[in-house]
Amino acid sequence: MQSRRGFFKSALGGVWTGAAVIDQALLRAVRARAQSTTLPDLFDFTKAADGVYLAVARPQTVLNSNAVIFENSRDLLIMDSHSKPSAVAVLVRQIRRQISEKPVRYVVASHFHWDHSHGLPAFRRIAPHADIVSSQVTRKLIDQETVPRLKASFDTLRASMDGYRKNAASAGSPGEKAHWDRMRRETDDYIREMQNFAPELPNVTVDRDLILHDKAHDLHLAFRGRGHTSGDVIVYCPQKKVVASGDLLHGFFPFLGDGYPLDWPTTLHHFAQFEFTHIAGGHGPLHERSRIYQMANYIEELTELVVRGKRAGKPQVQVEAEITPDKLKTLADGGYGRTTAESILKLRQWPPAKPAAETVIADTVKINVGHIFAALDKNP
Repeated sequence: MQSRRGFFKSALGGVWTGAAVIDQALLRAVRARAQSTTLPDLFDFTKAADGVYLAVARPQTVLNSNAVIFENSRDLLIMDSHSKPSAVAVLVRQIRRQISEKPVRYVVASHFHWDHSHGLPAFRRIAPHADIVSSQVTRKLIDQETVPRLKASFDTLRASMDGYRKNAASAGSPGEKAHWDRMRRETDDYIREMQNFAPELPNVTVDRDLILHDKAHDLHLAFRGRGHTSGDVIVYCPQKKVVASGDLLHGFFPFLGDGYPLDWPTTLHHFAQFEFTHIAGGHGPLHERSRIYQMANYIEELTELVVRGKRAGKPQVQVEAEITPDKLKTLADGGYGRTTAESILKLRQWPPAKPAAETVIADTVKINVGHIFAALDKNP
């Protein structure tokens, strides 16, 4: 078995030694994380095209985002950096072992959310000369929102740990107890790792378009308006016909807590003007082009129903009760709804007794309705 010291030597390369003259605080935190766990592989790679790979995040209590790796002629561009620095260390180890030993030259933050940006400091230290790229809006949001949101999450996570302990104590089987013990352990590991976290800000920002020309292919970074957040960017490779879309377009249901439901479908249709065949999103598996219309239509239909209910003066609780999956044409054929629920059930952490796909769909629709109802006040 590889030693912990050997792991960091292979994962971080010469940076471990060179970082002595920079700032080893974060690297020490990641190493401390390694001392509490064996740091197993956290991603499964899917080849989207020659030189383009989707790293699908395996289930974790505190979830990681996917990553997308574009292999250039001499280096790599990686989209998104997960929920913690240690996940970046694991990703780099896996990339070097399974894909390429080329250095990381660009890291793109698709948006500011914690599960996509908390690993940026690790990339800065693993690849000191790499450019970290985002929209200007995302850079501002990382700066303003990361630390207060992370601190606020600790209370919620600690309360969850108490629940996990109680569930483990009352578990009806060894398998159930092992599940709750794992949930508690992974949550505790995350809190310990992130206690002294400080965000890393992108050093390159995109207002609308930035094209990177490489001998292997072109990479088109684009911002087209508000959607999942106010600053989502995508990476499009015209030669390989692949788009890395972050959470603007992915294999789970949309999260609208920071979203702009009236704008999001339009933003997706703007991106549909790019000629791609495969979508490597921020969560879930690789998808074909039709996914962009499925998600756009679902958000649009749901938003129209919420707008109608709110204009009629109905309170949120009533609108949530009235808009159920059976009322949505976009879920009627079972395709988009069922395949999405199956991805969530496969790639999120669940107790041994998983809920039915129908339950996942119903719960998600209710959450989406509540978020849209609230979002209409900021996005009339």
